[in-house]
Amino acid sequence: MMNPLSLCLWAAAVCYAAAAILTFLKRAGAGYASITAGVIFNGAFLIQRGWIAGVFVPNGIVEGVFLTPFFMAAILLLLGLRNRRDLSFMSAAVLPALFGAFALLYPRGIIPPTPNKLTVWSVLFFMTESAGHACLYTGGWLALAGIIRRDDSERYHSLLLWGFVLFSVAQVTGALWAFLGWGSVFRWGSRHLQSAVIWCYFAAYLHLRFLPGWDRIKRLAFAAAGMIVIAGCTFGSSLAEMKFPRIGG
Repeated sequence: MMNPLSLCLWAAAVCYAAAAILTFLKRAGAGYASITAGVIFNGAFLIQRGWIAGVFVPNGIVEGVFLTPFFMAAILLLLGLRNRRDLSFMSAAVLPALFGAFALLYPRGIIPPTPNKLTVWSVLFFMTESAGHACLYTGGWLALAGIIRRDDSERYHSLLLWGFVLFSVAQVTGALWAFLGWGSVFRWGSRHLQSAVIWCYFAAYLHLRFLPGWDRIKRLAFAAAGMIVIAGCTFGSSLAEMKFPRIGG
């Protein structure tokens, strides 16, 4: 029989998938309701994961594989609260559906936290990084939808701007964490360089409006391609971490 932890994760993934399918079937309102249920189940899973070691460890809540789809779905809920009459953004429900499906393949347990990870800066880094990724992915998807549908909405740009701000905050909190844990704010390792690639890419995007020759379609294409940049810089790390020993499964 499935334990409550796995049950909540499966329920969240099913709700996210249902939201994507319902939106594709032009039932965005029902899809929005399904996303709402997915956020509730995803949140319940994250809270349980914080207690998986027998004592509360916030590191279990902020692991990106499980937190990013939660933030993606939460973004869609917030967009809906701002404008329930236009649910065109619900096409982005495919993102939490895909990330939720990957989360099902990921180990449920947490990596045993070392002393240098038991700091508020570690938690703030992973939270702001995941929230930033969620905004950047969602903005990139809506940019792609804008190309396909020839939609003039600037909603994608606002999400990319917020994503860049959150990801920039993650770089600051990550630098403070690195200094406290390893004695330096930056290392020439893959993790830090990948973060630098993502930051530089979207910093470049924000300057495209000031460059002649970069019309709206080109900017949309650049924004949409950012999803590939983020995935290329982060997916390998997630796969490698699946092999790490864990507490609780």
